[in-house]
Order: sequence, then C-alpha cells, then structure tokens
Amino acid sequence: MNTGLKAGLVIGILLLLFGCSASEEEVEAMNAELEGIQRLNIALGKVEGTNYSAGTAICVALKKSGSSLPCKLLASEGYQQNVLAVSSGQVDLAFVRADSAYLAWHGKKPYSKRNTKLRVLLSLHHEMATLLTNSNSEILSFMQIPGKAINVGPTKSNNGRLLKKLLRYCDISSKSFGRQDSNLLPELLANDAVDGGFDIMPHPTESIQILTEDKPLQFLPITGQCVESFVDDAAYLDIANIPGGLYKGVASDIPTIGSKVWLVANSDLSNAAAFDLVKAIFADVEQLRRSDPAFYRLSPRKMLGSFVIPYHVGAVQYYIEKGWYRENR
Repeated sequence: MNTGLKAGLVIGILLLLFGCSASEEEVEAMNAELEGIQRLNIALGKVEGTNYSAGTAICVALKKSGSSLPCKLLASEGYQQNVLAVSSGQVDLAFVRADSAYLAWHGKKPYSKRNTKLRVLLSLHHEMATLLTNSNSEILSFMQIPGKAINVGPTKSNNGRLLKKLLRYCDISSKSFGRQDSNLLPELLANDAVDGGFDIMPHPTESIQILTEDKPLQFLPITGQCVESFVDDAAYLDIANIPGGLYKGVASDIPTIGSKVWLVANSDLSNAAAFDLVKAIFADVEQLRRSDPAFYRLSPRKMLGSFVIPYHVGAVQYYIEKGWYRENR
C-alpha cells in the first residue's frame, strides 16, 4: 500500500460505535487482526474534520445494519492521492471531490492517464469557494480583490487550480496574490497579515469558527456573470450557499460556488458489497446528518443526481429497488 495511506487512528466498527478509546498499540493490534480477512478500506484524507465524521458515520451504519464486513478508516494526503489509491485498488472506497474525480476520469492534469476504474456511490457535502476578509479591509465585493493582499494558496494544490480557473473566468490576474499554504489562512487573518483569503472548504470549519469568535470577518459572496459562466462550463461545480448561523456575525446564507465530495469505489468492488453499503447508509441517514453540521441539510435527493463518472452497479441496484434511479443520471 502507498506509504502515504496509513491506518487511521480508529476502526469505525469497534472504536466509534461504542465510543471507547484505545491506545496506539491496541489500534495496531486490531488492524493486524483485520489484515487476513476481507474488509472495506475507506481513504479519508486527514483523520479529522468533515470527511472523518462521514467515514465514522458510514462505518457505524454498516455495523448497525448487521453486516459482517469490517470497515477500516485510512488517512491520506488528500483527494488526489485518494483518486489514485481507489483507482489502483489499494483501497475499496475513498472520499473524492468532484473536480478531482472529473480530472481523473478524463486524464487531465495532474493525472497522467484516465482513471476509468472510478465508480460513484453517492455524494455528500459541498466544499465551497470561500472569500474571507478582515472587516477593515474595505473590500466589499469579489470583484474588488485585484491589487489587494489576498492569499489564494499553493498553485498546484486542488484548491489552487480551481481558484485559478475561477479568477481567469473573471479576468482577474492572480499573479499578485499570496501563495502561502491555505491551512495558514486563519493565522494570516488573525494577525492582519493579509486583507483576505480564498479557500475551498466545508462549512462549518472549526478553525474559522474559533477565529470569528475573537475577530470580526466578512464572508463575501462569490457571484456575477463570470462566476455563472464558470459553473455552466464546469460539470463538477454547483451554485451553493454557505449557511447562515454557522459563524459569529454571519446570520444570512452567503452565495458562492462549490464542488461536492463523493464517496467513490473501485469498479471491482463486488455488487453485493456496494449494495449493502449504500443500503446501510440510507437506512441510517439521520445518524449521518447528526454526525457533522456540514451534513444537516442532506437528504436522499441531494445525495444522488448527475455525476461525471458512472455509478457503481451495486449502488444502481439499490436505487432501482427504492425507485430513485433514472436512466439519464
């Protein structure tokens, strides 16, 4: 297995279902017990945050369904690595953002070839383009950012590539913007080191919640004809809203754009395993909604739809059984 993919700090069916804790040695021992039997490996990304909550909820739902198939959560370096891991069969399942899946399916950079083993099971939350500014920055709209000290993150990151395309559509040069790691954005804003920053993130994000408790920030809408044109031309983007009430001082929804996070599988995953997994998730979708504030608006209708990669056959079998599947999806 790729060295960047490592055993998560939890095994959902054991540690998370019963709310118990374990030492690192106990986790390693339980992982070792799973090595010789069939199990579902799920690549998360970082073992924290929204994807961690989703992976936890999925493992709990699978256990509650009576399935005997163990569920193991794995940390990774991010969506690009998740795509490669699930495409190659190193893991069975992974969380992948729609823009990464689109580029991988079509063999566009940063992928060197088409990753045609990807199959989608369902979608979850949006990760949304977020423009944050200090309240004293005098930036009142998205189109006023040229010439300002805006951090847009590393160029070659997933977020950097998407934001660069957005700026190009709106005829905004990104050459003058800062390129520090987007993880530093809360610190940069807290220290008034920048006027503002772009990032693509789920909402709520804990570090931003903490920051807004102490420092007033503006969440600026990302709207306009150029933004709409970008969404129209990009099959992996949607119009979205950062919900009001998640952050101090932000009472109303903030319009923006987003890319959904999907649960994807390798096409070699058995139809029976895919069927049982999606059945377990939808049978306990309320528990998934409770697992993280980013999921509170989820519904079966929002978790299905048109995708840029095919559905897994096992998932389709379940959706047909429920009367949810249409051929043009």
